[in-house]
Amino acid sequence: MASGASPKNETSTLSISPEGLSIHMRIPAERGYVNNAVLTLREVCDHLNLAVKQSNRIVLALEEALLNSIEHAYEEVEQTGQIDLHFSVEGEEFLLVVEDFGRGIPGDKNIDSIDDRSILNDRGRGLCILRGLSDKSVVQATDRGTRATMLFYI
Repeated sequence: MASGASPKNETSTLSISPEGLSIHMRIPAERGYVNNAVLTLREVCDHLNLAVKQSNRIVLALEEALLNSIEHAYEEVEQTGQIDLHFSVEGEEFLLVVEDFGRGIPGDKNIDSIDDRSILNDRGRGLCILRGLSDKSVVQATDRGTRATMLFYI
């Protein structure tokens, strides 16, 4: 490990109540940790007895959001950053939030402002994919990075 570099930590918390389920994970922004997040999310979907098609939509959205954060948030930083993930279920709503602490996106870009034709471009399909997979989505710059919030009705 380089001098001054922080250790790569992965943390998680789980909260289950009669009202719902909530999981928070913090993972290093590296491709190798995406599988851990995906396995956790698949277990949540299995626990909820979601149909395979529904589970796959949610998991694919998570993968796309994570890969966007890994690729874009920390590309100018020498150290690997971290990504926070929140999965929560309350009633018929499954909320998925992916937040990085990197350089952020230019301006305050709302996912609804992306032209569906961008799916045909060589780059820039991620936001269109997130919008197509989820029932409601917002990607926005925060004061410390970028947050992708996706809502699925289950």
